[in-house]
Amino acid sequence: MAQPLYTGQVRTVGESMARSTTEAQAFKIFMDEPVELGGQNGAPSPLDFILAAHAGCLNYMTFFVARELGIPVTGTEITVKGSLDPAKFAGTHREVRAGYQSLTATIHVKGDVTQEQLAHLLREVETRCPVSDNLAHATPIHLSMLPAA
Repeated sequence: MAQPLYTGQVRTVGESMARSTTEAQAFKIFMDEPVELGGQNGAPSPLDFILAAHAGCLNYMTFFVARELGIPVTGTEITVKGSLDPAKFAGTHREVRAGYQSLTATIHVKGDVTQEQLAHLLREVETRCPVSDNLAHATPIHLSMLPAA
């Protein structure tokens, strides 16, 4: 019997060009932009949330896969960095990519683990992390714009 698909959904209300509030399940997520991009720097930017989502998913998958493989992971510290050229979203250079040019994630694993276990764990986490998959491979996006009711 096939597993049912997980369907996620959020609802975002824009308060201004830079500020928005997103409802995700029973939670509210606030986003803002730095002052130099028209915001008040009152919350993480949408780009920060991409990095945070990636780190959070890597954390979950590290613990999940480690438990599955019997690897004694007791904690993680994850850093995700990304760089982008703002020229495309600013409309000044159409040939560059609008998003991050690349991401670098480093997972520091706490626990009594061997290098061989870490290598196996990394291979599994890399191939099974849903956020990594969405970031590394083209995901079809069907975008529409309608007048507000």
